[in-house]
Amino acid sequence: MNEMKTLPLAFTYVGVFLGAGFVSGPELWQFFGAFGNWGYVGFLLAAVLFTLFGILLVRLTQVAHTDEMDRLLVPWNIPWLRAASGIVAAAFLFGVVVIMAAGSGALLEQMTGLPTWIGNALFMLAVALVALLGVTGMVSAFSALIPVLVLATLAFAAAACIKFGTGNIFRLENVNTNPLMPTWLVASLTFVAYNLLGGIGIMAPIGKLVKKRSVIYWGITLAGVMLTVVAASILFSMAVYPAAIEAELPMVAVATAISPSLGTVYGIVLLLSMFCNALASLVAMLTYMEQKQAVFRKHKKLTLAAAAVLSWIGSLAGFGDLISVIFPVFGYLSVVFLVCMMVHFIQCKRREKQSA
Repeated sequence: MNEMKTLPLAFTYVGVFLGAGFVSGPELWQFFGAFGNWGYVGFLLAAVLFTLFGILLVRLTQVAHTDEMDRLLVPWNIPWLRAASGIVAAAFLFGVVVIMAAGSGALLEQMTGLPTWIGNALFMLAVALVALLGVTGMVSAFSALIPVLVLATLAFAAAACIKFGTGNIFRLENVNTNPLMPTWLVASLTFVAYNLLGGIGIMAPIGKLVKKRSVIYWGITLAGVMLTVVAASILFSMAVYPAAIEAELPMVAVATAISPSLGTVYGIVLLLSMFCNALASLVAMLTYMEQKQAVFRKHKKLTLAAAAVLSWIGSLAGFGDLISVIFPVFGYLSVVFLVCMMVHFIQCKRREKQSA
């Protein structure tokens, strides 16, 4: 791929976030819906920050002339700090792959009765095969699948509102009990931080493919709009059918309540979202590993196979437990890196002015 256009950039950036927890509901509920109506405000804030930081991230890869995660995150030439930041970011990407695999196993068991460990294994096999194609394969997969996911969530929300009415949409109660996220503002910022930590690794190789600034601005802004549409659709669906909140996969429960056949269709939509997110995170993690160590570049297929097997083993811990622990913890760590990234961008722009 020589140059990335607006729509592929938008779909790729959306694909960073539309994972199992997001599209199935529990992630959005834990970070937003559980805080009552303030949760809607929280996600609007998150969408704005996603857009601003997304633009900053792609621009930073260009002005800093690097696509390596650790060099983007840490503007100072401190080897141990750059190594630590890269390890944290890579560990988070690995955690995302594990969560997606766990979610796929839970979903396949719910839909077909297939044992979780088998479903996880089949999912990771499919992800690994496409990951062999690298960044180009990832972008192509997103361009094909993300429009389907966005339209599907919107359609299911409309069906839920028609079936159950719209009276409860703005009657959410604050039922948050997670001590790691005491307020809606903390939850929103944490959500943005950990998602962007994964986004840095995924979008870093993309920056060099974007040649025009207008493509960055329009593409990332469009992605922010699509994320808002998807999140609103999912939160509205859970609000009008509160019984689904207790399910491990709430949106599947909503769709099933509308019609059992729709439950199956949404399950397929959810699998696609898990696939996109796992693929993006795995490709980003492997790209970083190959940048840092020659042994990984020399044995790409073996490294990919090992990462897939380790992801499958980690996924056996369970879907819900992984989301409630991994995401908030990495969210707090990510805040530091996002501040460093902003400092790096400012430094690069100053150097540009001085050399002009």
